[in-house]
Amino acid sequence: MTSLSQAPVTHTKATDLIKKHQRESKFFFRVEEPEWREIISKLLHDRLVFLAMWCDQMDLNVLFLENGFRPLGVKVALSVDRYWAVSSVRPAAIIYERMIWDLWGKEAMNAIMELRPWLDRGMWKNTWPLSDKPGPVASSIEPYDYNIPGDLEQKGGEVSIIDPSSCNGISPSLWHFSVMGEQIMKANALYGYTHRGILSNLYGKNVLQVQPLISRINAVDSIAHQIAFSHAIEDVAQFIPSTYVLRQRVILSEISKVIAHLLYLSHLFRGLGIGIIATRCELARELLMRWCAHYYGHRWLMDCVFPGTVRPSTLNGEEDKETLPNKVKYLYCEAKKLSQGFPGLIDSLQSVGVLSVEQAIRFNIGGIIGRASGRDIDIRRYMPEYRLEWLSPRTFTTGDVLARMQLRFQEIDNAFEIIETILQDVEDEDSSQPNKIIVETLYGEGIGVCEGVQGDLWYYVKVEAGKIKDIFIRDPAANQAYVLRDLLQNETWENQSIIRSSFGILSTGVDL
Repeated sequence: MTSLSQAPVTHTKATDLIKKHQRESKFFFRVEEPEWREIISKLLHDRLVFLAMWCDQMDLNVLFLENGFRPLGVKVALSVDRYWAVSSVRPAAIIYERMIWDLWGKEAMNAIMELRPWLDRGMWKNTWPLSDKPGPVASSIEPYDYNIPGDLEQKGGEVSIIDPSSCNGISPSLWHFSVMGEQIMKANALYGYTHRGILSNLYGKNVLQVQPLISRINAVDSIAHQIAFSHAIEDVAQFIPSTYVLRQRVILSEISKVIAHLLYLSHLFRGLGIGIIATRCELARELLMRWCAHYYGHRWLMDCVFPGTVRPSTLNGEEDKETLPNKVKYLYCEAKKLSQGFPGLIDSLQSVGVLSVEQAIRFNIGGIIGRASGRDIDIRRYMPEYRLEWLSPRTFTTGDVLARMQLRFQEIDNAFEIIETILQDVEDEDSSQPNKIIVETLYGEGIGVCEGVQGDLWYYVKVEAGKIKDIFIRDPAANQAYVLRDLLQNETWENQSIIRSSFGILSTGVDL
């Protein structure tokens, strides 16, 4: 694989093989099962980036990224509810293969990793709820108790469990740790406890009708969901928003990132017992959220972005000349300054929770997590809202908790600069939007993307007469949640909470 900035210009062999087949739609080529197996064999020695996969009643849908960014889709007819696994050549696909088994009941053949339930915790009314033939409930509720492995018990080891009710604001998931002394020998995580059936609630709904639900999928990353969905609908409509709308989206997106980074930093410093820094992050975040409520009508910036437009704000009104509150910047700068000079902080976070760049590539990890490991993936470079000169270069490669903490501070600095740059220019721009998207006339499929708090968030939609006929959400948190489990192995017990905090809140992105 390769980073977006270093993506090859020429097509890969697998890409050429895919494009030899019949194009069925804007993004997808139709292949048969033997041809699909040949494509997978080519992927073993190929750079084509795997993005996501899902099912409908008859087909397996797989999305790749050609040249690191352009979506390239493959549709494969399912053979007796089975398909040839992608995880044999792209380990990141195991997450989606497990989701497909949970939601559609389609089995991945030759999968190289476990296929235990990813979302189903035995509390659904039916198994395979998105299948045309849902089955009866077969699995039992996950037990909280966990037997100690025999070899570990003989050596005096023990098992520690963190249940979903003890998430402490990080992520409601169930963790089993096999511990020897102070060292974690094995970590296992179970998600799905906040699964809400988002996809099933979107099918058949009008585009505007689902907008409030899209806005509330993930409060911390609400703006990214709104922008990515809007991009997908605009792709269907072949609609280009005005410069004013695009700039307003940048402001909203960067404010959202600042709020989230302050939240994650406060969790990290609380876990370290450094209340003096955590408090400043919390106060800065609270003041900024109140400012958002005043100018945009919502603390979490929900219901602010729509296909083709944005919600009007009073930010650029003649009566209000204040931009971001000075108190927010002051508290943030104090927190950053204290973190740089706090005794022993840097030493205690170095080489803790290291994610290698090789792991980041194998599991297509972007966002803060991937960039801290040296994988320079930033989808904002390809979004029409952004200019390349606004984005600061990334220089982190160590992939530890320290790098993730420092990168969050750097991205907050960058966000403040971007917002202030736009606010200096946007006042003289025409905020009117003469053209609108007529939702009822929409037919076709579209893909939208936004660089969210956790990384690149993708939406695929298929629309007929303004109603959602097919939709899939690729949230980067799912990939990050999977690698976090292996990351905790061989770490000390006291470090596991700060490592998890450095990743951020993952369950809302996993449990769609």
